Amino acid sequence: MKSIVILLGLLMTIVACQTTSTPEPNLYQRIGGQKMLHTISSQTLDSVSTDPATKRSFEGVKMATLKQSLADFLCKETGGDCVYEGETMKNSHAELAITTAEFELMVQALRDTLDANNIGTREKNELLKILAPMKRDVVTK
Repeated sequence: MKSIVILLGLLMTIVACQTTSTPEPNLYQRIGGQKMLHTISSQTLDSVSTDPATKRSFEGVKMATLKQSLADFLCKETGGDCVYEGETMKNSHAELAITTAEFELMVQALRDTLDANNIGTREKNELLKILAPMKRDVVTK
């Protein structure tokens, strides 16, 4: 009887070891971490802040601060351990009167930046899915 209990314990240990797998990296890790998110933030904001169709929203804005804030926001939203201390999307965009057309141009700039940095389709889609519900807080006109 004692041999059977030991054998069962050994078999359960072997099975447990075989089914234990390393957890899949989260979106933050798969995108490339804080360094890549800062690159994405910086390049996207450079694009929209100089585009004649969207630049009005960035007049008088301290771009270095905004770039860092956006990188921290993206870090938090993608599963990184960053602390985002900025305003909510609703509060930070309330007075900007951003239109649907402007929002769509900003999303396209983000897509272009993700493509330019060779971010995979899966990661790109996951990030856009996270950000999509924020449209209602950003578009106010």
